[in-house]
Amino acid sequence: MKNTLKGSVILVTLAFLCSSAAIAQTCPGESTWVNELGSTLYIEDIDSEGKITGIYINRAEGYGCRNTPYPVTGWVLENTNTISFSVKWENTTENCYSITAWTGFFSSDCGTLTTLWQMVINGTTKTSQIWQGEDTFTTVTQKTSPFKKKEASN
Repeated sequence: MKNTLKGSVILVTLAFLCSSAAIAQTCPGESTWVNELGSTLYIEDIDSEGKITGIYINRAEGYGCRNTPYPVTGWVLENTNTISFSVKWENTTENCYSITAWTGFFSSDCGTLTTLWQMVINGTTKTSQIWQGEDTFTTVTQKTSPFKKKEASN
């Protein structure tokens, strides 16, 4: 009985690892995502270590720092569908004195990116003052896999 159970656990673990690798091979690298409020995440590059660079344009009604690009930086974990990225709301046009961080995952078909976010605003002194919420992004364009290692240039 113990050997059968142990074998089942190994098979389930292998199936999980294989499905994670399949997700990693199909999710977009250079891509465009739009959330439910119309804001746009442009992932411009994911380097060989999984570091994301890109641009975020806030289009949410009633918020500052709208309709201009802000730099995005973040990470994806190789061979997973996990992502984390952040925006410092400061550029040459406007400074909103805040930072937002999103953490989440790509869906198995890479059509959506489901995240939780937290925003820290200048002057915040208690964790109860940190804004938080959820965003679901839908992919608009996909070009390459974020998990494909780039060749190192010599």
